[in-house]
Amino acid sequence: MPAASLTSLYRRAARSMRPQRSGRPGGFELLVVPPSLRPADDLFLAEWSAGSFALAGHSLDVSARSPLELADAPLAWMQALHGFGWLRHVPLFPDSETANRVHALVAKWLSSGRRSGIAMSDAVVARRVLSWLAHADLLLQTPDSRFYDAVVDSLADDVRLLERNASALAPGADRVVSLIALAQAGLCLSGSDRLLHDAEKALEIDTDPRNASSAGDLWRHPDRAVECLLDLETLRLLYVMAGLSVPAFLQSAVAATARRLGSLSLGDGHLARLGSARSAADADLTLTMAVRYVGLPDVAACHDPIAGHMRLALGRTCAILDVGAPYDCADALGMEMSSGDAPFLVHDGFDTFSGQAGRATLVLNCLAPSKLPPAPTLEPTHTADLDLADATVQRADATHAGFLRRGLAHRRRVTLACGGRRLAGMDELRPLAGRAEPPDQLCAVRFVTHPSVEIAIAATPSTLDIKLRNGHRWRLEALGHDVSVEGAVYRDGLKTRPTLQILIMSNPATGRSVNWNFTRMDGLDAG
Repeated sequence: MPAASLTSLYRRAARSMRPQRSGRPGGFELLVVPPSLRPADDLFLAEWSAGSFALAGHSLDVSARSPLELADAPLAWMQALHGFGWLRHVPLFPDSETANRVHALVAKWLSSGRRSGIAMSDAVVARRVLSWLAHADLLLQTPDSRFYDAVVDSLADDVRLLERNASALAPGADRVVSLIALAQAGLCLSGSDRLLHDAEKALEIDTDPRNASSAGDLWRHPDRAVECLLDLETLRLLYVMAGLSVPAFLQSAVAATARRLGSLSLGDGHLARLGSARSAADADLTLTMAVRYVGLPDVAACHDPIAGHMRLALGRTCAILDVGAPYDCADALGMEMSSGDAPFLVHDGFDTFSGQAGRATLVLNCLAPSKLPPAPTLEPTHTADLDLADATVQRADATHAGFLRRGLAHRRRVTLACGGRRLAGMDELRPLAGRAEPPDQLCAVRFVTHPSVEIAIAATPSTLDIKLRNGHRWRLEALGHDVSVEGAVYRDGLKTRPTLQILIMSNPATGRSVNWNFTRMDGLDAG
């Protein structure tokens, strides 16, 4: 949604309804309409009337043509269009003009040969099934029996397609949402006991928090995990409304998903990105809905090898390290940090080979990557250890192989102590096993700060004074190293804002290591 849009957060209650297919044998009954837990944009309909259709952070001009005719639209926008999640922006009881406009677009979609391309990708089909079930009352409130039957037939076709394809999908977010859609259809549609049974069995395996292979890419994209949490909670509510016992695996999956998201939560209310920038402009609102209806527990320090992150948390300081990124990715060992309710260090997560290697946590000025073999020689390619033996000190120690494919391993050791008022770290490089000793080379540790952060040069060239938006004051010290501040770009969803980055240069006299520490300088009573 555009940044200017005002958003209402609401939940549509479940509605019991039994619309029979119009006079044809073999029809089914829609037993219940699931609740909608997604955020609604109050300005969506007004913007549509004014000639713009806003989806997935893109607002496109539709004043002279139908949204379905925008073949050159961004992929995320097209997926959102064909997934019909935008139906949540339409009131439960729309005026006749709004209802006619929505029905006309759906009718055009149904008649436009839409069973191909983006509209039929598994993730989009699953989202469409979930959306049409949640808004079936809106779609089926019509005297037009042919439109009614077309909607019902299309929904049935999508459910059958998901049923055929689900078992062949690779583990991950697309498979999980497909199985949730099948389970919801099994609860909402009459005569679907077998569909529900099969979906339950598959979901029990795929949502097992101990099943690393089934986690797939879900936890490398936290925003997808938020969507998954809302879908799982909707499914749980459907069991309650159907008068059925909620399966134990589903209760566990909701709790485990909320706990994992809690471990990724920073003090400012955002999720650590683990290298993945937010893809939709309303991601924050979706997270707000998840917090409102499910809740995210407060999580202490932890290491989640499946999600691929380490969490350090003491006092009002939280730092999250990415220890699961691919070895050849700039995200590896990236760190985000918050102090109280203010963001501090952020990470954009550009890939090493995207032409944006400058976003990496550690930057080398040395040989080009193509001049060295690509294969890492550290097995496994990542090692990570979290030491919580001392309740007052938390230590994270992680290494990844093949940094920038230059034959070096990058090790980051971080210690949070003094009640969260001191974060000390060391970044070092060492040659990979069996590789020739690289020549001496300079490197720089890079910290990108949030746009709200103010930085001032202190008395020495190795010290910076830093002020956060909540008044917290921190000092960075990197004794023996030159520290500089440069411009950078912070990417928030589809928006970019100027910000600052801190560079700590290595010193050839001290080898391939950089020591640094952040110390909070304001009083204990300052937030």
